[in-house]
Amino acid sequence: MSERQLFVVFDPTTDEQLALSRAQVIASNDGSKVHLYACIHEDTAPSDNEEEGVATQQDILQRAVAPLKAKGIEVSTEVTWQKDWYSAVVEAAKRCNADEVLKSSQRHSKGQRLLKKTSDWALIRECHCPVLLVKSTATQEPRKVLAALDISGDKESYGELNQNILTFCQRYTGGDNGAEVHFLNGHKDLPSRPDRGTLLRVCGVDSEYVHIRMGDPDDVIVDTAKELGVNLVVLGNSARNGLSALVKSNTAEKVLDKLECDLLALT
Repeated sequence: MSERQLFVVFDPTTDEQLALSRAQVIASNDGSKVHLYACIHEDTAPSDNEEEGVATQQDILQRAVAPLKAKGIEVSTEVTWQKDWYSAVVEAAKRCNADEVLKSSQRHSKGQRLLKKTSDWALIRECHCPVLLVKSTATQEPRKVLAALDISGDKESYGELNQNILTFCQRYTGGDNGAEVHFLNGHKDLPSRPDRGTLLRVCGVDSEYVHIRMGDPDDVIVDTAKELGVNLVVLGNSARNGLSALVKSNTAEKVLDKLECDLLALT
C-alpha cells in the first residue's frame, strides 16, 4: 500500500499552524508524507518583491517543517505567488496527487457567509480529495468521531458517498488507540425517516452508536456533535459550482462555522 500524501495549507498571516501540527500527528501515526504549501501575494508576502517574497517564505516553511523532519517524517515544501490563493491551493493539491488537504479553519463574517466568498467553502466545493478543516489544537488523533450519513437518498451518488464515509471512518477505529465512531442520519420530517434496521446494517456497529434525529441537517449535526462531545465530524460533500453555489450552500458549508470541532468533508 502506497504512502498517503498530506497536503497542508500554510497560513502566512499567523504563527499558529494548526493544520501542520495535525499533519505531524497523523504522519507520526501512519507514515504519511507531508507537503507544506504556501500561496502568497502582496497582501501576505514578507516582501513586496515576488522573488524576494517567495524566497523568504520558503525559509519560513523550512523552519516550520524542521520538527517534522526531526521525527523522520518525509516533508516537502512549495511556495507560489498568486492572489486567488484558494484556486492555487486546489491546483497545487492536484499537482502533488494529494490524498487529503489539511487547512486551519477560521470563523467567517456574516457577509462572507451570505456571499460564500471564503477559501474554506471553495476548498470543500472544488477540491478533488478529502478536506480536513482543523479548528482544535489537539495533539492526538480524534478520540470520538461523528459521521453523517443519508440512506434515504435515491441517487446512486448518495450510496457512493455513504460508502466513502464508512471506509474513511475505518481509519479511526483500528489499533489500540481506535476512536469511538458514531453514525448519524438526520431527516427533515416523519415521511423521510430512515429505517433503523437498514441503517444499522449499513453502519455495521452496535445500536448505541447509531443516531436518527429529525430536523434541518445542519442543526441536527451540530447539536448531536455537541451532545456527544466529538472531536471530529465527517460529512459527505456534493460538489457544486456556478450560480447555484452562490445562493445555496450544502450541509458541509452550513455547519462549518457552527461546529466547535474539526470537520472532514469527503467527496
